[in-house]
Amino acid sequence: MGLINWFKALATGKPEGATAADASLAAPAAPVEVQDDPESGVIAGLNFKSAIDAHMKWKLRLERCISDDNQEKLKVDAVSRDDQCPLGMWIHGPGGQRFGHIREFQEMKMEHARFHLSAGDVLACCLAGDKEGASDKLRSGDYTRASERVKLHLARLYVQLTEQN
Repeated sequence: MGLINWFKALATGKPEGATAADASLAAPAAPVEVQDDPESGVIAGLNFKSAIDAHMKWKLRLERCISDDNQEKLKVDAVSRDDQCPLGMWIHGPGGQRFGHIREFQEMKMEHARFHLSAGDVLACCLAGDKEGASDKLRSGDYTRASERVKLHLARLYVQLTEQN
């Protein structure tokens, strides 16, 4: 199974069909690339696979924050913003300009904003000393739903964009 099939498995909500071997076919780790190369997951300057990976890593970053008292020095106001990460900059920049009219893009944009607000909420609990509350929010509720939906909509958008070309 190639990269497009990995995205299709995610897009259909069947991540068990999306194996690490397929994902390894993605472009290098930088979430934003200069040239388009749909075969390696890059469309309109965004490496979709790297964007998904980066958002999946947020859970680890927040778990570390909970366990190590925020050694990374994360700030709630920065984490809560949806325009600071590479995906957010793409959404509010070239991606929005090129694909803002597409419903799947609009859904992904909304879920991405919800994801960052939820991550900020987890972080706020952590920084307030409510480690148990932060852990609960991280394992369930808005954060988990938004995280899964960002992945789903990114995969669906990738599939939609590659299939119309």
